[in-house]
Amino acid sequence: MTFTVVADLTRWLITTLAFVLATMIARRIAVATGFVAHPNVIVRTHRAPVPYLGGAALVVTLVALVLAGALLGEGPPARATLVRVLAALALMVLGVWDDRRALTPGLKMLVQLAICGAYLALVDAPIRPVLVVKLLVLVTVINAYNLIDVMDGLLCLLSALPLIGLLATPDLVAPAMRGEVTIALIGLAALFVFNAPPARIYAGDGGSLPLGFLVGAWCLAAVEGKGAAQAIGVVGLVAIPLLELSLLVVARMSQGLSPFRGSPDHFSLRLQDQRAWSKWQVLAATMVVGACFALAPLAAARWSGPWQAAYGMAALGLAALLWWSLWRIPPPRERRPIP
Repeated sequence: MTFTVVADLTRWLITTLAFVLATMIARRIAVATGFVAHPNVIVRTHRAPVPYLGGAALVVTLVALVLAGALLGEGPPARATLVRVLAALALMVLGVWDDRRALTPGLKMLVQLAICGAYLALVDAPIRPVLVVKLLVLVTVINAYNLIDVMDGLLCLLSALPLIGLLATPDLVAPAMRGEVTIALIGLAALFVFNAPPARIYAGDGGSLPLGFLVGAWCLAAVEGKGAAQAIGVVGLVAIPLLELSLLVVARMSQGLSPFRGSPDHFSLRLQDQRAWSKWQVLAATMVVGACFALAPLAAARWSGPWQAAYGMAALGLAALLWWSLWRIPPPRERRPIP
């Protein structure tokens, strides 16, 4: 028993060090090659160049560790695991390319559909009509995470909460998937050390696209064969990114703007600009509210029908209240750096 505990701790320590080292190397490469995010007029707190490649470091290390586990005798990775991490790697390449040379929204969406479609076809063969629904779910979650990445540490936090919710719910995550989810959670913790305010590295689209995909893919895999209550509960894991997505779409379209066009309507920017919240205050509030939603799968698994219904109604009420409260906060309009 003691040997097993020591072996597990050693493995997780090595995993953590691998992610930290990869992030440090990625930061050096980004600085040396000038691959940095320059100050953005939409994000007024972004006042100096920040290196990219944080997300690339996380995804490449995740893939390497999954494959290394197979080489070191843990057995070959499950087919779904291998296809999933390779799809994440492909989306990472797409995101890094977009960070370097901005792609058109249409082209990005087309490539996302192709990668997600290939993933679903390989893990869910034979092809069924329900795959269309899953494809729409994956692409929606990917873009929700892509849009929410406008503040230091926010992407890491909102990617970690669903993973904690999945791991904390009994029998929701299959043993074959638990390892990759745990590794990714460790990677997010390591990246957060560098990405927390003030950020020393950005995940970029090279991080937000694959992370959104992985969260969506793990959620879909978790609810496969589960009841309706469990499936609905899993939606709570990504509630905050979906609320942000809906807020941005409505805000931009109400101004006659394309939903794909950048704007300062993000909830984190509204709170910082109009309510004078610090980034850490935004992160703390997001963590508390996100945790309330992330309890949904556990509530669905542990509680009886009436309590499930009560929790669901409370969650819907909280979501509506949050959306309306954030909508009433004007977005920043003066595009000047925050002193």
